[in-house]
Amino acid sequence: MQPNFQTSFIPKKPVSGETEKSAVVHDIDIFTLAATMIFIATALLYGGLYFYQSLLIKQITAAGLQLEEAKSAILPEKIKELIDADSRISTVNGLVEKHVVNSKMLVLLGDLSVRKIQFNDFTYSNKTGSPTIKINGEVQTYNALAQQQDILTKNEYIKNPTFSNISLSDGGNIKFQFTSSIDLSLVSYKKTVESISLNQ
Repeated sequence: MQPNFQTSFIPKKPVSGETEKSAVVHDIDIFTLAATMIFIATALLYGGLYFYQSLLIKQITAAGLQLEEAKSAILPEKIKELIDADSRISTVNGLVEKHVVNSKMLVLLGDLSVRKIQFNDFTYSNKTGSPTIKINGEVQTYNALAQQQDILTKNEYIKNPTFSNISLSDGGNIKFQFTSSIDLSLVSYKKTVESISLNQ
């Protein structure tokens, strides 16, 4: 049998001292990764804020233009005229509310007076906004005085009528003093004008 001779000096198996090719491994530094992420986030945030600021500036500019257009459409001169007119109307309304017409009250007293009565003194006052009258008069009989009191007490415009200081005069008549409040609607100029306009 022929012996097996090795014809090649190249070993078929690797020599035990040699190692296989090792894979290249790169170590990633965690600080570098964190810094990169923070940089990217900051850049995105800055970009977003920049565009948001631009949007706000555009909106403010547009709102300013709209405000100027609204001001020009309102016409400040016309507004001043309207304010002045409103002030004059308010003043006139205040004067009309406080203005009184005493003629209706005098006509009413004339209509309510009995035949045998005589008024010697008449005082009208409207200091507190509630008209009051005070009348000094004479009447021929107690019956006439009672009749006059009954008529004045039942009238809707005569408020809190009071007869006082009843005494006999030198001529034999009965003297008296009459005081009362007058309903404001009777002497109100405004009510008078409204009633006239309703009757027309």
